[in-house]
Amino acid sequence: MLEYRDFPLKTMVIYVLLAVPMAFSIYIIVGLLSGTLFSFMSVTVPEHYGLLGYGALTATIALPLSGLLVDKIRKHDFLMYIAALLPSFVGILGFLDVLPVVSESYPILLSTITFACLALMLISWAARINQSVVIRFRGRVVSIFLATAVIFYLLFRYIDGLEVFAVLMNKIPVPAFISLVAVLISASFRPWRVARASLTIAGSSFKYFIPMTFVLGAHLLWFTVTKQSLLGLDPPVVSLSQSVNIGYFEMLPFVASILLAGFISDRLGRKTAFRFVILLIGLLTIFGSSLYGTGYLLPLLLSERFVEGFLLGLCLLLIWPELGPVRTKGFRLSLYWFFFLGYMTLFWALDLNLVVFGVTFNAPGWLSYIGGQLAILLSLGALYLTGPLPTTLGREIEMEDLDFDFDARQIKRTVDAFVRADDFASIKSQLDIIDAGTELSDSEMEDILGDEFSEMLPLRRIPGIGSSLEKKLIAAGYSSAAQLAGESAQRLSQKIEGLSLARAEKILKDARKVVKKTVKKKKKKK
Repeated sequence: MLEYRDFPLKTMVIYVLLAVPMAFSIYIIVGLLSGTLFSFMSVTVPEHYGLLGYGALTATIALPLSGLLVDKIRKHDFLMYIAALLPSFVGILGFLDVLPVVSESYPILLSTITFACLALMLISWAARINQSVVIRFRGRVVSIFLATAVIFYLLFRYIDGLEVFAVLMNKIPVPAFISLVAVLISASFRPWRVARASLTIAGSSFKYFIPMTFVLGAHLLWFTVTKQSLLGLDPPVVSLSQSVNIGYFEMLPFVASILLAGFISDRLGRKTAFRFVILLIGLLTIFGSSLYGTGYLLPLLLSERFVEGFLLGLCLLLIWPELGPVRTKGFRLSLYWFFFLGYMTLFWALDLNLVVFGVTFNAPGWLSYIGGQLAILLSLGALYLTGPLPTTLGREIEMEDLDFDFDARQIKRTVDAFVRADDFASIKSQLDIIDAGTELSDSEMEDILGDEFSEMLPLRRIPGIGSSLEKKLIAAGYSSAAQLAGESAQRLSQKIEGLSLARAEKILKDARKVVKKTVKKKKKKK
């Protein structure tokens, strides 16, 4: 049984421990972005960007395949733990230099494995958490998972700067080992024994996707305009983080807003939380520009981290798996993340001014004049589109709000298993008989269908029934044509030895004609 009244603490611990391998994957990806991950192997910054491109390409292939795999294979725990373990193993093997081939291809192997396994782990994790935690607690579990991943990522970054690990040129094995231990601890709780229920919320997740594109567009415009405006200052500011330089403290509002997103989603519902993040984007776009030339960039940085954390906590793992059919949950989620991956790739390309196939990703200068207004317009459009969004409340869901994923074929198979075609014919014939006497009173119908009915309509009155067959019918419990008329051909052929299905159908057809004709004749006499 799922836990509906009390917060599922043990279940949360099982799945939150898998935030550590996710943090290791983030550590790898950010290391590629900064161009420092494989500096011990003399890999240049452009080569790091090339590895990042290979990883992103791997993710585009792995996402839909992972979604299909999760939908086809119901053992999500197996997929989840395999995907969580592989990057850690590769990280440790690269340090141990077990095989020369591994050493030579270590950067590209770790990069591609990280992206592919992150896709598979998150999709299987999202599918499993939606089976194990009810909606009134799910938002907090997801937000704690994401906040834990961010905290462990910061821990891995902190480990990089410790002198105790300075002797290790390759520091990747330390986070990899921590990740491996966390996965093994999680598996020791035997998550395959956690209760599961394949439930979902009726509604289309695509209704959330449309305003989400507006929100992401507003955020990208705001970020681009802010970057251009800061570069135009004297002296120019390359980024908010480098200018403010408060270290890990800038992630405090990020983690806090992730947790707040989960809390609001559980208490007030996903729709209310989604509207709140649109409001935050709008406020950041309107009032953020007023801080560009003042020198007070700290509030701007903290506001940006707060909005981004809320977006991550609400939209990465929470909304998309909850809405829509169960049987396509994994593939549907992979398609949404495919779009988000494209958005992040564009975001990275514009932020790093990358050159891809001769095309330089650089925002035009005129965008600084109208980009802010466009961002505000997109925020208003997203807020308008939230009106018809499906509402999911942070409490137990009423039965009528659940979509059990029945389709027409499944219903037909279920009905056929209990009610066959000849049963419908039997029911219809009985309704026809009753309809023949609709103008008769209850007492008159009782007179017609009373005890003398077996004498008035003996079995021998039915064409095709002789003395031998009559004896068999009586032995089987049939005493009159009226009783026989309510039977089905399949059951009759099974009860009477030697009676074929075709002959049973003909006998029943004749029996129903006789009964209906007798009822109408009796009705006229009355």
